[in-house]
Amino acid sequence: MAMCEKIKEPFGITVDSRDGGYAFVWAFKIKKEQAKREGYDKTHVRGAVDYDDDFNGCPHCGAKNFYICSSCGRVVCYHGQKVVTCPNCGVSSALQSAASVDLSGGGF
Repeated sequence: MAMCEKIKEPFGITVDSRDGGYAFVWAFKIKKEQAKREGYDKTHVRGAVDYDDDFNGCPHCGAKNFYICSSCGRVVCYHGQKVVTCPNCGVSSALQSAASVDLSGGGF
């Protein structure tokens, strides 16, 4: 599960296993309640994440780059700014690159 930085709405990301890591394959609009009901909050990804060539990006704003909030762990759209503010928890921070991630689907 991810959060659009611009409109502060959630969306889901389909993730496939790829070559010892993972790939973001498709993003789709979804409500928090529906995500929990369908079990998206139980998904866990640990390792390197890349993008599928056909990845559509955020279904709300179109962003194809993301960061992971250092406070709440939410995947959030990234638009090139040096300091980001998470729309999920409100924490602001500078970004750091990471070779791998540890993501869980829940947290809304």
